Amino acid sequence: MFIGKIQTHSYAGHMGISPAGTKNPFASKQTTQPQYDQVELGSGAQNHPYSGAYRPNANQMKPLGPISYTQAAPDSSLMREILPPSEQASYTEEDALYNQYMKQFRVDIYLYGDGSENSSSEPLKLITKDDIAKEDLEKFRSELAENGLGDEIDWRGVESDLWRIGIDFDNVQRFEQKADYLASRYAVLKDRIQTQFTGEKQEAELQKLEQIYTEAKETMANSYADSIGSFFEDLGQSGAAEDMKNSVLALVDQKAEAYTDFLSQTDLYAGVTGPDQLWLKQDDGYMAAQLRKSAAASQAEPQEQPVKEQAPYDGNDLTFAGICAKQLSQQLKEPSWNMSKPDAELGQNLAAQYSELQHAAEKAGVSGKLSKMLTASFRPYMDRLMDSMDSMIDQNREWVSGKPWMSSLIRTKHIDRTSVYQSFQNAVSRG
Repeated sequence: MFIGKIQTHSYAGHMGISPAGTKNPFASKQTTQPQYDQVELGSGAQNHPYSGAYRPNANQMKPLGPISYTQAAPDSSLMREILPPSEQASYTEEDALYNQYMKQFRVDIYLYGDGSENSSSEPLKLITKDDIAKEDLEKFRSELAENGLGDEIDWRGVESDLWRIGIDFDNVQRFEQKADYLASRYAVLKDRIQTQFTGEKQEAELQKLEQIYTEAKETMANSYADSIGSFFEDLGQSGAAEDMKNSVLALVDQKAEAYTDFLSQTDLYAGVTGPDQLWLKQDDGYMAAQLRKSAAASQAEPQEQPVKEQAPYDGNDLTFAGICAKQLSQQLKEPSWNMSKPDAELGQNLAAQYSELQHAAEKAGVSGKLSKMLTASFRPYMDRLMDSMDSMIDQNREWVSGKPWMSSLIRTKHIDRTSVYQSFQNAVSRG
């Protein structure tokens, strides 16, 4: 395929093309007819591989016929963000109906080595809400209205709903929402067990609840400490992970106690009055959602626990610290700074980021302990950021070693940290 022609001087292939008007000592002093290099594309070397010409034959390149296509509308079902129950904004009656309907198709899957087994003799099939016919759903609703869900607690469903209760950089912004979900679910189940069962049955069910609750709470605390806490530990804040772990445990317990107290003073179940809605009283996920909604409406949300030596951070602190760690971590992984700019400007940019962090912490009303930790973490963060940039520059050096012509296009000199620190300090001092 013929692309075009490039006009050059006769020496261009040997010394490189010079910009017009430059005084090149190698420039030709004779006025000769210009030469042209013909450019053609092919898929491989042809008859004369060293001639600089590559001519595709008929078998290698063929003209394409008319291209037709049909533009498809976006599939909204593929665009939905799939969140676990603890991160969903609401849980309505319709959500409860779908959830109970889906439970008919649950199977147990056992993983071993590289294989798996399931408890169903039928082939597994993925079923989504869109696959359920409205008439089937309404028929199921009628059955629930007539038969209810039964007295037995669906512990399997509870464990499934709490399976992704952990905290990481992807969901830390919903930390308190997840804590409220676990605490309210615990409060509703505890109330149901104490109301519905007696004797040994009640004791056994309460033990089961405490086991599930404790495991979920520890999963939250450990995952937060392993992600957010460890991030600040790596920035030199010794003991941050343990303090944050203990604070998460204390916060969830405090929320669970507050929801339990609120529920004991509120006839939450009185709101479910219709005869076709009585089954909802046996759906602890739905009743927990109503508890959170009712507590929020009455402004009876759990108050933050007082600062303690072993659990110094409240929910506001933990959420702010998590979001801050997420943003800083992203910068360390993929620095967005344009390294072609002077290093002094990097120091000024970091000073602005430092000032924004302090302002945000003050506006959010975080504790003095967390504010001090964030301030102490910033200088080590600067060092890690410049380490990341130097690592990228090391890659540039490797490329230049094989392609010297790239040396003028990409940076190969490490960050001048003295310049960055001085510029940062001067900007911070000026305020």
